[in-house]
Amino acid sequence: MTGLFRLPFMLTFLLVMASFNWLAGTFSGILPQHALTAWGISHHSILNGEVFRLMTGTFLSHDFGMFVRQFCFAAVVIGAYEWGEGTWRALAVFFTVDILGSLLVLFGVLPLLVGLHYTVGEAELLTHDVGMSAGGFGLLGAILANRPRRWLMLSLATLGILGKMWLDFEPIADTAHLLCLFLGFGLQTFLKTWHVARGPAEPSR
Repeated sequence: MTGLFRLPFMLTFLLVMASFNWLAGTFSGILPQHALTAWGISHHSILNGEVFRLMTGTFLSHDFGMFVRQFCFAAVVIGAYEWGEGTWRALAVFFTVDILGSLLVLFGVLPLLVGLHYTVGEAELLTHDVGMSAGGFGLLGAILANRPRRWLMLSLATLGILGKMWLDFEPIADTAHLLCLFLGFGLQTFLKTWHVARGPAEPSR
């Protein structure tokens, strides 16, 4: 039990996530449309300056089943990374990848897919999405970057996402999962290289 006190970010994140979904009405079965519209993230909402949605959308879920899945996912990936790398790095990596990945998808990937007219219509630019999976997949990529067979594990994770995209393509969620997996992997690789390049810290005098 005392080990949980090593994971304040994970515990706080789960508490906020549960509170947001309870207050928004997700526990009744599905996130009400008015809550999704008010707090979810979309291309046009961010374009209109509503950047607060980059935070609020992270903690909500579309329905109770998604909440349970993402609650467990968050507990595993945030807990595992925070346990090994520390609270402040876990917090920084999660939100860096979550925000950067969301912006890249909304303003890079999504407009490109709309422009190509590949199963993605302009309505997707107005679609509101919620969930913590962008940052979650970023931490998953960071965790894989620390593993001995990291390239093999990254390849397997990538194939899993591509398989899901082939079976049931969700433009915003699926592209965010794939992109953030690589962002997290790359960021963790950079942090490891930077730490090695710095060398051991000098003892205090």
